[in-house]
Amino acid sequence: MKTAEIIENMCTEMGITKADLAKKMGMLPSSLYRKLARESMTLEELQTCLSVMDVRLSYELEYPTGHVHEARISHEILLRRLDVMGKMQEALEASLALQKKSLRELRTSLHNAVGYVELAMNHPDDSSEYIKRLNPVLNAMDQTLACALGDPIETETKRDVAVDPAVLAGYRVLIVDDNQLNREIMKAVLVDKGLAVDEASNGREASAVVSREMPGYYHVSLMDIEMPVMDGFAATMAIRSLPNRLRANVPIIALTANATTEFREKAAAVGMDDFLVKPANSERLLAAIAGLV
Repeated sequence: MKTAEIIENMCTEMGITKADLAKKMGMLPSSLYRKLARESMTLEELQTCLSVMDVRLSYELEYPTGHVHEARISHEILLRRLDVMGKMQEALEASLALQKKSLRELRTSLHNAVGYVELAMNHPDDSSEYIKRLNPVLNAMDQTLACALGDPIETETKRDVAVDPAVLAGYRVLIVDDNQLNREIMKAVLVDKGLAVDEASNGREASAVVSREMPGYYHVSLMDIEMPVMDGFAATMAIRSLPNRLRANVPIIALTANATTEFREKAAAVGMDDFLVKPANSERLLAAIAGLV
């Protein structure tokens, strides 16, 4: 990107004209126009220009000692830095545009979801049909959010095997999540399928509960990662370090809205056995539990 283009972009962003810029630099507008057209601004003039527009560079530029060669090198360094700043601005604008687009799509999906829920409530006889229509809308919302957050859309290992809930009837699950609504939803799903459920609101409570109950009491734990007091990573390490191996080896499934590679790798490193991305529907929950018990 040439100096003229960079300065043009900066003037546009700051809402000033090149004529105003020239006056603030103590130059005639025509003189500035010529220098920009010919790419002939001196290093001192560029520095004055940046100072007038209150641009701060993140490095110290060596002042030339009078040698033409050194002045040219410094000038080229400055131009490269300005070019990087221009590209960063373009990337930021593209990111903001994507986020706005994602928010618009999310708003549309949310309205559709509310509509299907209202229809299901007002027409109980057809509620199952409306719930079926709701699921694709929720999946679309999940993908929109993943895109806005920069997460990969394919966030999990596919679980194609259907699970018969009767096989899991009577199994005991410890749900660990600081969000009460999340716990209530998961508990309702699992209890409806015949599983027994206990709850903990943070990692410290979870490790205390596992330590208190008989070894092997819990068949699996659904562990949120980002929690106050003690997060899921620390809770998993605390459980894995318990002296009784039956307690320490309780299967733990990470359940989190953060699908980044960093979280996946750390979950595996601390000893978590599986990884589910919120929101997890009943099929995914049951398939994950069945895969570990």
